[in-house]
Amino acid sequence: MTETIDTARVADILEINTLNAKYNYAVDDADGKAWAACFTKSGVSNALIEGQRPRGPEELAAFVKLCNETFGNMHHLTTNEIITFEGDTARQKAYLQFFVVKDGKTEGSICVYHDWLEREDGAWKYSRRDVEYKVKFTEFVQPS
Repeated sequence: MTETIDTARVADILEINTLNAKYNYAVDDADGKAWAACFTKSGVSNALIEGQRPRGPEELAAFVKLCNETFGNMHHLTTNEIITFEGDTARQKAYLQFFVVKDGKTEGSICVYHDWLEREDGAWKYSRRDVEYKVKFTEFVQPS
């Protein structure tokens, strides 16, 4: 069986994978402006901090400071992206390996991203990103 590859969609997939990486580095580096730029102008994040659903560039940018205060030094790794398209919108499901370092302790968890994406001003961006917590898989405590 031969599969036809749509080169435009391959470019879209690569762009969305790059968006995932920009998002990860921005939040890990506590760069609220760069992180907010990963979302559409009305984009919303439904992350793991209870009661927090920032929407729009200002709220999203400010949320990054809260994330770093809450979790400490963060490291986001995304894998196993499944992306489906319908015109200039897309859905993505991906694993997140989430590591945090705070108060001499390192924890690792697995989450799942559920994303809605739109092409805005010629670029793919998240219009909504939901984080679903799955399980903590590791914990290290620094020796005294």
